[in-house]
Amino acid sequence: MNNCGILPGRTKGKVTLRVASADPFSAELTAEQIGVIADIAETYGSGTVHVTPRQTIEIPDVENIYIDEIRKQISITGLYTGSSDSYVRNVIACSRWCLYNASPLSDLAARINRIYRSRELPGKTMISLSGCDFSCVRSRTSDIGVIARSEIKLTDKKCKQCSLCVKEPLGCQVDAITLTDDGIEIDSERCVRCGFCTNICKPGTISIDQKSFDIFVGGKGGIQPREGTFFKNVRSEDRLVESIDEILNRYSSAASDNERIGDIIEKMGINIPEHSDER
Repeated sequence: MNNCGILPGRTKGKVTLRVASADPFSAELTAEQIGVIADIAETYGSGTVHVTPRQTIEIPDVENIYIDEIRKQISITGLYTGSSDSYVRNVIACSRWCLYNASPLSDLAARINRIYRSRELPGKTMISLSGCDFSCVRSRTSDIGVIARSEIKLTDKKCKQCSLCVKEPLGCQVDAITLTDDGIEIDSERCVRCGFCTNICKPGTISIDQKSFDIFVGGKGGIQPREGTFFKNVRSEDRLVESIDEILNRYSSAASDNERIGDIIEKMGINIPEHSDER
């Protein structure tokens, strides 16, 4: 792991450091951590930093001789250098403050990061967690993508006809809700189980009945992008972590160096259940 998070620089003798946060979850840097990163960029680098798509920070133009000293400084505030090469990349989740996020997943991402952040695999592996179908963190094009699902139900609390659930900009994005004189009707065929309507229904007429997670595998970006394949649906965070472990173990035993999960699926297929026994 000595070279994990250390990327070749454009200038001889200099590198780019990829910095992530172990505590709290990396997408939620503290003011203290931001201050430390700024000081290091000014003292040892070029005074600039870059935010990566994986929600980590890169500090360019750092001389090799300062790496050990920088690692000591950042470790005090819960930062570390990683991940790169054939390791699990920083596990990311959408923001817990997003208005559309019916299932905040930052804490779950932190849990998975703690388990897998130092695990070496045949190729780079990206894990992304989305709180709804908007999938801002590109869960369908990650090696392992997770999209939270919220089964909704109508309660006995009377609808106040506010129409927030049906009108732009906050109304149902797939037109699965109809507002009638008698209240609300839900089209189960149209509903994608994002759960957003439960966030804006002030009377509580619409609420979450049950949460679960859809798991997609084999997605990737790059020159030849690939959309992930649906694997299964699970109903608890513990079962989700177990499933991720199962996927990584199968991948590790089947892949050659630099092969991604999607490459293995294209060669060998995947045992996709006809229907999930979790739903």
